[in-house]
Amino acid sequence: MEYRREIAVVYTIDEVTAKLNNIRGHGFSEHEIHLFAKDIRPLHSLKMYTDLDIHQAGTMIDHIFSIFLRQSIYAVCLRHLDFSHEEVTHYSHCIEQGAIVIVAQHEFPFEKEPKKQRKALTVSNVPK
Repeated sequence: MEYRREIAVVYTIDEVTAKLNNIRGHGFSEHEIHLFAKDIRPLHSLKMYTDLDIHQAGTMIDHIFSIFLRQSIYAVCLRHLDFSHEEVTHYSHCIEQGAIVIVAQHEFPFEKEPKKQRKALTVSNVPK
């Protein structure tokens, strides 16, 4: 199943604000948008007024996971996203260089599996 996703790499708060407005215009809600940065201090003003998920890359937990997974600390922060190896390498390098990576991903895929039809509840098919 394919998830609808938008990814942006930006470097300033003005670029973040413009890109967030653009992403919201494409139908993403705030809880579906994640921001990854090495330094999240400039992003605190966004967190006060929005429901965005802001993740700091390179935390102590990332260091521990990087030892066990044998990946860079910036690649580890992207571990819960469904990225290919090349995407993880690219975006972790961007974060390492000081970029802010914005990932907007719908929670549900566009092509959903059809729901199973349930039989109507009658006296004859009630579990005993």
